[in-house]
Amino acid sequence: MQQKGIFLSVVILFLTINSVTHAIQARSDKEQPQTVVSGTAVQSVVPVQAQSPVGSSSSSQGASASSSTFNPLGPNVMCSFLPRDFLECKEPIDHRNNETAKKEKGYGCLHFGGSFYEDVEHTKVQCTVYTDIDCYGARTFFRDGVPCVRYTDHYFVTTLIYSMLLGFLGMDRFCLGQTGTAVGKLLTMGGVGVWWIIDVILLITNNLLPEDGSNWNPYV
Repeated sequence: MQQKGIFLSVVILFLTINSVTHAIQARSDKEQPQTVVSGTAVQSVVPVQAQSPVGSSSSSQGASASSSTFNPLGPNVMCSFLPRDFLECKEPIDHRNNETAKKEKGYGCLHFGGSFYEDVEHTKVQCTVYTDIDCYGARTFFRDGVPCVRYTDHYFVTTLIYSMLLGFLGMDRFCLGQTGTAVGKLLTMGGVGVWWIIDVILLITNNLLPEDGSNWNPYV
């Protein structure tokens, strides 16, 4: 009978210790951060304890602050990452070989044009996102790496036809805006034909370009 009482006491003590151990373990698991695996990303999630009504305003401020941070997995992209089709950008500033003005402004073009990438100057321009486009961040910013290239009403094929047919009258140089040399070419009837042939060769080799520094217009 005495042994039976001792056995029951040991069983009751074991059950009590076991229940207390489980309660402590559950509480420690609840307080520790949990790891959530979503796809290939592993995030640490810290449980948020309920706060009193007094701290409700601070919690709302914290929520608004967290929502204002950029989420790379969200639906909106950075405004500065948008392609040119979604932006309204200003034309590069023309400083006309005025290095002092470019240094004061910090950006702009000293000269326009160039047939090869190494010959083209690049600068930054101010761009604004269209009002119908939703994105994250400042909607007006500077986009760097814009080429100092502009297109006017100068077409290579048209100018070449003028040079071949009416070059002795200086029509090709009139079209390019080179009025002074065009008048001299007209008065000498194309330099008795020599200047006429030279200008055709200069056009074909891309050495006779518009006077305003613009590139040949590729759009018909």
